[in-house]
This record gives sequence, C-alpha cells and structure tokens, in this order.
Amino acid sequence: MIVAHVKELLAPLDLQASKQYTIKVKTNAEPYSDEERKFWRYQSRFTLEFCKALEQSLPTDLAFMSYNHLTNDLTVVRQ
Repeated sequence: MIVAHVKELLAPLDLQASKQYTIKVKTNAEPYSDEERKFWRYQSRFTLEFCKALEQSLPTDLAFMSYNHLTNDLTVVRQ
C-alpha cells in the first residue's frame, strides 16, 4: 500500500543519457498539502518501501544503485 501511494505521489524522474547519474527525488503533490506531507513522511519513516517504489518507477534500462535519504539523491546506472 505504501509503495503504491509513493508511486502515485512521485514526480517524473529527470532521466539522462549518461551511464551513471544522480537524480533529485521530488513529489508531484501540491506544496503544503496533506499529500506532500505523506510523501516526505514515507521518505523518512518507511525508507525501504520508499526505495522499492523508486526502483519500480525506473525504466527497464536503468538499475537502482543507491538512495541517500539525507540529501534525497537517487543514483542509477544504465544497464
């Protein structure tokens, strides 16, 4: 349930053509809304589910490498 909700709230990722790169994770929820607060609550309290949602949102040619929850950076590698 958390994974599905995070995927709904996740803004489109800024994809690049590089072999490996870092993406700032953002939400498409309205600023200061309950949905935005939920998104960041998931990010801080349900980190594993949050990362699973990020991984499932990636295109098939990208692999999840790491996620830094302190700086909100997702690092991906092109396969």
